[in-house]
Amino acid sequence: MIGTALECISFLSQQPDGVFEVEPHKEKRSLNANALYWKCVSKVGQAMKEPNAYVHNYMLRQLGIYEIYDGEPARVLLPDTDETEHKAMYDTDNHLKPERGLKGLKVINGEHYRWYVMLKHTSDFDTAEMSRLIDAITEQMRSMGLTPPQDEEIEKAIERYKK
Repeated sequence: MIGTALECISFLSQQPDGVFEVEPHKEKRSLNANALYWKCVSKVGQAMKEPNAYVHNYMLRQLGIYEIYDGEPARVLLPDTDETEHKAMYDTDNHLKPERGLKGLKVINGEHYRWYVMLKHTSDFDTAEMSRLIDAITEQMRSMGLTPPQDEEIEKAIERYKK
């Protein structure tokens, strides 16, 4: 249910006992924005000869929008190995960013571990976060000499206008 505080209280007062979760309403990203982002990811991936998961994790790391639990970024402690970092960069389900430097390291029984911060999934992005992500991927495309889809559409419109 979406409504004012009074509407929500009225609705909840009429419900049988149970547990309810109340959150502030925020605008979700649009499906068009999502499609545009993944089109850009695909072009960058092809140019880099890397899968979309790698490009997506790279972009999320650049943006640094973290999952928040109890007011703090969520973190996990993983073995500090090249294999762990490789898995994190190519993972399609979990998006992790290693904490660099001595702050991120932890030694337990002689084994080295590193803290990874959990990055927010784009399905949970609001419109402003998605806009930042699209800006970042289009800037990445331009820096690689690629033409973002939005620019292609503008160029096509100009060509049609000239005709």
